[in-house]
Amino acid sequence: MGNRLNKIIGTVFLLASGAYYTAERIGAKIAAAIPAAGSAARGSYDATPTNPTFFENFFVWFFMLVGFVLLTFGFPKDRDG
Repeated sequence: MGNRLNKIIGTVFLLASGAYYTAERIGAKIAAAIPAAGSAARGSYDATPTNPTFFENFFVWFFMLVGFVLLTFGFPKDRDG
């Protein structure tokens, strides 16, 4: 696999990790808003979303790790000097 391909795939994995984490946080906010909207007419309701942490989802940190490793291998050091 060439250095350029490692850079591209590593960048894609890092972007996928960030997009997946962002989508997960958006889903948590929507999931917290649905019961809050339903019980707003009846009284008070704690609508604080429980945001997922970085290590709760396997794919987020796995994609980030793979992306970082591939990106690192895409920039090799000069072995001649």
